[in-house]
Amino acid sequence: MRPKRSDTEMQQLAELARAKPGITRSPLYRWLRARHETFASLLEETRPEWRTLAEGFARLGMTASDGGPIAPETVRHTWWRVRRDVVAFREKRAAEKPPKPAVMPVSRPAPTPPPQSLTEPLSGPGAALARLRAEMNARSGRKSDG
Repeated sequence: MRPKRSDTEMQQLAELARAKPGITRSPLYRWLRARHETFASLLEETRPEWRTLAEGFARLGMTASDGGPIAPETVRHTWWRVRRDVVAFREKRAAEKPPKPAVMPVSRPAPTPPPQSLTEPLSGPGAALARLRAEMNARSGRKSDG
């Protein structure tokens, strides 16, 4: 198992990965993606007021790409993209998982016929009926008549 990197190392790597302009996701996208489950739960509780949410993101220090305030439509569209991307990611991950092994049926041995008592006839209709009764008694857990 690989050792986990410390948070400072991961932050340094994240800054390097985000350093290329035009390739990165917006801070709003990254914020929503990192908190997808929590934000989705919030929106299930209350109907989203995108203008209020945009103001809240501005208070958190997030801005549009030009440095101005984030528009409510930008917040809404970014949330749609995050939801779409999370679904695609989960579908891809599910497709990559190896299939679960099939459950092999366990074969049962054939039941052994119950032993015949010496008082039963060895052949004829009476013998067949006696064997059937003995088998039924054995399967139901009853004691034999004999």
